[in-house]
Amino acid sequence: MNSRYSIIKNTTLIFFLILASLFQYCKKKDYSGTLESANTVEIHVEFLKGDSPEFIIEILDSINLEVPGNPPLTSIQDLVFSQNFFLLLDRKQGLLKFDNNGMFLLKIGEFGEGPDEYAMPYALHLDEKKNIVYVADWQKMVILTYSLEGKFESTSSKLLGHPISFYKENDTLLVVQETINGTKEHPREVMINSLKPNSLEILNKESPVYSFHSNFNIIHPIPRILSRVGNSSLFYMPIIRGEISSHTDRDTIFRHQDGKLTPEYLIHLIGFDSLLQLSISQIVMSDKYAFLRVIYDNYPYPFVIDLESNSPLGHLKKLFNQEITDEMIPRPIKEDRYFSILRDKENGLEKNPQIVFYRIM
Repeated sequence: MNSRYSIIKNTTLIFFLILASLFQYCKKKDYSGTLESANTVEIHVEFLKGDSPEFIIEILDSINLEVPGNPPLTSIQDLVFSQNFFLLLDRKQGLLKFDNNGMFLLKIGEFGEGPDEYAMPYALHLDEKKNIVYVADWQKMVILTYSLEGKFESTSSKLLGHPISFYKENDTLLVVQETINGTKEHPREVMINSLKPNSLEILNKESPVYSFHSNFNIIHPIPRILSRVGNSSLFYMPIIRGEISSHTDRDTIFRHQDGKLTPEYLIHLIGFDSLLQLSISQIVMSDKYAFLRVIYDNYPYPFVIDLESNSPLGHLKKLFNQEITDEMIPRPIKEDRYFSILRDKENGLEKNPQIVFYRIM
């Protein structure tokens, strides 16, 4: 691909020094002094169920993974891009390396229970300077590293939570983790810790960012809870709504300011029946847009919020003339550039997908 479209992954920024103060701030949830300055985004049920214009897309490039000799790809969990190659994490195939023409180069690591193997690889981080890829193993609760030639390098000690994503801040690598069990006295938590790149030592273990109580849902369907929009580092923590009795029509996107989380956007869901299921099952923030998938009465409604005008912009029912899936939700690359994973079938058989790079006009 053209070098001007070289991909920079994990551009989200947040300072690891905020961790201790954020924990106390979030647990108390005392936003009374800051709500007035927050932006309000109203999403009416009529908008969700109605029609809206489709987005205008300018396609920049694409990579076809249906190349002879490539392994069959079932469900792509994560992608990281480089100048001359990219790494793809498939739930069944594991960690795979491709050139930028979509040709398979090698498999990195293996599934298994050994110290050099992964059981449920969930997220990737690429350090090209050190020729290393970091793999978050959700099931084992560890971080593994491999060389880009496929050699196992090291594994971390067991984490306090299940890792779901990485974020890079200058020379600091952040690891987002979740716990899956909890009680009202000891609620489930989301932890954001810094990771020493060489030793894989997790710092700030005693400082989770956020705690919540739920017996029904886990967070990792929404792995990308940190993002950067404009000049602000934003943090989204979904209100877990698994049972109808926990129905709520409000959610919040926070901004890091003065060592604490300040509500930046208040999302109000208006006109929804309180006896029906309501949840946000996916969110991706980038530049001036937030891409959401709301589940209402067991039906998905993907749409876009314009964070500059504080209003829903349009539906994402289709993208590239296909019904949108989780893999197709726009994922940010840099500035106004995004990519989606598109799948197609031939003679009833599903082929390997394409990766399409584009700009939203």
